[in-house]
Amino acid sequence: MRKFIFCITVCFVFNTLHAQTISGIIYDSKTKETIPGVVVYLNGTTIITTSDKDGKFNLVVGNNINTNLVFSHLSYEPLIVEKPFDHITKAFYLSEKVSTLAEARVVADRYSRAAKMKVFKEQFLGTSVAGKACVIVNEEDITLKYDYEINSLIAHSSQPIIVENKYLAYRIFFDLHSFCVQYSDKTLDIDEATKILFFGTSSFVDLSPYNIMYAKRREETYLRSCQNFWKNFTSRSLEQANFRIYNRYRQIEQDPYFLISPVAFQNRVTLIPDTDLHNKHNSVVGETILGVVGVVYKSQIRSEIVFLTHTLSIDEFGNPDAIDKLMYFGDMGTQRLGDLLPSNFVYVPK
Repeated sequence: MRKFIFCITVCFVFNTLHAQTISGIIYDSKTKETIPGVVVYLNGTTIITTSDKDGKFNLVVGNNINTNLVFSHLSYEPLIVEKPFDHITKAFYLSEKVSTLAEARVVADRYSRAAKMKVFKEQFLGTSVAGKACVIVNEEDITLKYDYEINSLIAHSSQPIIVENKYLAYRIFFDLHSFCVQYSDKTLDIDEATKILFFGTSSFVDLSPYNIMYAKRREETYLRSCQNFWKNFTSRSLEQANFRIYNRYRQIEQDPYFLISPVAFQNRVTLIPDTDLHNKHNSVVGETILGVVGVVYKSQIRSEIVFLTHTLSIDEFGNPDAIDKLMYFGDMGTQRLGDLLPSNFVYVPK
């Protein structure tokens, strides 16, 4: 059975060449009082701060970023602001969390917590060297449930999941919004999975910024990443970066199929209409596919990118804005949280 792996991990970056500040005051939406101690961060980056005693915050970041601004506090519902650089309002309001006591029910479950946790870790952290080196610090905060009506493993956590990536030397705080592995039958066998989905927001802390060993590992991880692919795609330097792209089984150049144009510190990628770009994929059902591109890295690592949109914008670090309109298969499709670098990671060629 072919697996449809649809993994959304939100990644965004900043432009240090055009520094500016995102600032504001955070209020309780009901009492209108200011809220201190709110964690404010750009999703997927190391850019983070906390509101002061007067509810004020300041983030020094770059210009024209493909990112969301996230507000997180244990007593309030998270607030996610899209396109924060276009957000004129400087006042932000959080709603207090409402705790409800769920009715306790005893349900027979053929799968132990250990078995469900094993699947969760494999699909959340990944099974690569980096994924296996990750440790979840607060496993007890994660609730795991197998829904026998829809044959799905579901996970959620009321607290940010804290992950120590011992291979890349990052501490990651991940607010899990949804996690689901759906199967064709009542099983935990990953070969029977028909859909794998997780979504959330994250912030990174660099645990070893000056260590040569970790720097080399991060470089190797970056060079095969989606970020590096898109950065070189828009600069038309795929060959120099050891990437090749294919239409079906035929190697192609970008220009006959894609128009790349600079727009506001980014590059817009547009699929040229009426080409022969392949638009079918056996693992994608119920979506209108506009194009499928095969990707090969160093002649051995293979991936596929499925386009569900005609246009997308790529920032200078290689992060697309339309992340929900791109689907990855193969090597890129199996990358998980353990394989991710901060979106503001800067690669400097030797």
